[in-house]
Amino acid sequence: EFLLARYRPRLIYTVPTYQNPTGTTMSPARRERLLALAQRYQVPIIEDDPFHELYFDRPPPPPIKALDVGGHVIYLGTVSKCLAPGLRVGWLVAPQPVVERAILLRRVADLQPNTVSQHLVTEFLRRGWLDEHIAAVRPVYADRCRAMAAALQRHLPPGVRWHTPDGGLFLWLELPEGVTAHDLLLETGERGVVFLPGHLTYPGDGREDVCRLNFSASDREGIERGVRVLGAALRALPERRAGEAVEPPTVQPIV
Repeated sequence: EFLLARYRPRLIYTVPTYQNPTGTTMSPARRERLLALAQRYQVPIIEDDPFHELYFDRPPPPPIKALDVGGHVIYLGTVSKCLAPGLRVGWLVAPQPVVERAILLRRVADLQPNTVSQHLVTEFLRRGWLDEHIAAVRPVYADRCRAMAAALQRHLPPGVRWHTPDGGLFLWLELPEGVTAHDLLLETGERGVVFLPGHLTYPGDGREDVCRLNFSASDREGIERGVRVLGAALRALPERRAGEAVEPPTVQPIV
């Protein structure tokens, strides 16, 4: 509330469910509070909700949009996270004037979206295949997430902390004091393992001691190998600091 009162922002952007990159989920009470403050200070909310259906054991709280009776929340969804990354098809739920304005801006940006992909997604939805697909991938992602958490417990040295999410695609890692994600990436990259350094996810200067791990794209064997390399790299870093500078890895992280 202090930030809203002092800076009067033009909008609030939030990913309240299995947030990228941390995997955390906003509680129902905080969702209600955020909406109430946004209404009080007349600041619209953009709720980006690409991971809502990718829960493991139980569904997350309802979207903030579900609490919105005055058209204060602009809701965004996509199939790129729950169906296929290459299908860059999403949707917007908003008051009609906002929708009309968004259509005009879209035409300025690229004339029109990928019509073929839209037809593919429409047919997938019409036949009920999307619900079947999501029901099939939930236990797979849950198993991979638990496998990564167990591997972290086995292979990482003391001083590393992490948050294990209840859904989504990512796990957030906090490194020991004095270790930066950049240095760690240089070390793991030489061994063929990459991740996303956490500072790249901040709008400005962010924490250097955090990183995002993705468990959705690898099977159990790949996760075990990757975490084992991560642990070995963390133990090797003090020795490497004492030696020569390490050249950047040739592999690139997939974000």
